[in-house]
Amino acid sequence: MAEVSIKDAVSIFDESLRAHDLCALSKRVAKRPLVLYFGRATFSDNTKYLFLRDLARQRSYDVLWCTFDRDLHGQLTAAGLPSLDMSANIDVTIDLLLHAAAAVFCVNPNESLRGSVALNACLDGARKVQLWHGVSVKHLLLRLASYLGVRDVNLRRAFEFASRADYVLSTAPHFDRFWREVFGCRRLVRAGFPRNEVLLREATDLEMIGAVLPPAVDEGLKRARAAGRKSILVVPTWQRGASTFLTETDFIVRTVQFAREHDAFVVLKMHPAYYKQARASGRSDCLEMLDPGVDIYPSLNRFDALVTDYSSIMFDFLLTGRPVLSLDLDPGQHQSFEPDFSLVPDIEFRTRFTPQNYEAQLRRVLWDDNRAAQRAEMVDRIFASDPRSACDGLLALLDELVAQAVADDYSVV
Repeated sequence: MAEVSIKDAVSIFDESLRAHDLCALSKRVAKRPLVLYFGRATFSDNTKYLFLRDLARQRSYDVLWCTFDRDLHGQLTAAGLPSLDMSANIDVTIDLLLHAAAAVFCVNPNESLRGSVALNACLDGARKVQLWHGVSVKHLLLRLASYLGVRDVNLRRAFEFASRADYVLSTAPHFDRFWREVFGCRRLVRAGFPRNEVLLREATDLEMIGAVLPPAVDEGLKRARAAGRKSILVVPTWQRGASTFLTETDFIVRTVQFAREHDAFVVLKMHPAYYKQARASGRSDCLEMLDPGVDIYPSLNRFDALVTDYSSIMFDFLLTGRPVLSLDLDPGQHQSFEPDFSLVPDIEFRTRFTPQNYEAQLRRVLWDDNRAAQRAEMVDRIFASDPRSACDGLLALLDELVAQAVADDYSVV
């Protein structure tokens, strides 16, 4: 399905000239008891889980999932979930954004709003909460200015939109200064990531929207468990145009060979940037490819180990108690500034591997794991609140923000 360009939707609506006016209006119009949720192109990540928990409780405001994807909008609507197709009617979209009391994001608003200056301006009067999508060993957003510069207008715009957050989620004191510098935001919220709750309990039917595994993957995991075989999840991350061992064909070939020799089952969930390339060489009798858009979180606890280069999913996977293998990259070996493991507590929670010892290290963690204590220590350091109740504090904050936004704030003299 072709993407709908917001510039086409607004036609002669000149974003650059109108954004100033919309910003002023957004700060002046009376707010409605309405919270807007923005996610990725698919129904996944932290905003998905907070949105569903919000819907399931008693509250004093309406909630709405916002998307440009008509298929996703139709799927959510068919499931009885309140959804806005932002590409359907630009006037309705502008009206809702202008009057929303609060907006919740898990990626850069620049991505959620398709780079639209005008639509971002419509939210300037709303309270904006940024959940982001994981503990990071990457330098993000405003911390990238020194590395990437700010002369490129696309980078400047992404940095600037992200820095409009009023509240930013920080899972532990260790990360507070990092998130303050990343978003330029001084108000941090202590909570867990909402997406992690399903690692520790059964997912609801609504949480399985966007998370249903293809039959070949689901059946492969069931057969492996029934037979006492090991299941391995491989998740490379995006490396800003570079590549690592995990994105090479040789890695896939060797992984398939390992799985055959050790009667294991492997699921490879490539980043969208590498999916087509990997799919051409990936599928076999013991390895299945998983579309990047599938929400893997309700199924993470079905795997015995996770292999990555430096994806943030490794920190969430620690909540399963199972081993993590991470590609050993020295500072400057891959990118000049990342991965940077000094951004996380100095605990040897992961088993490092190189292209030379990959199979040996994978065999070790599957059958001779000795890092359980370090993983538990890392969990305590990076998740300061109970991961099972990540949504509770965030929903209490939204209650407060909406109440503030819609309260009478005028005086009579």
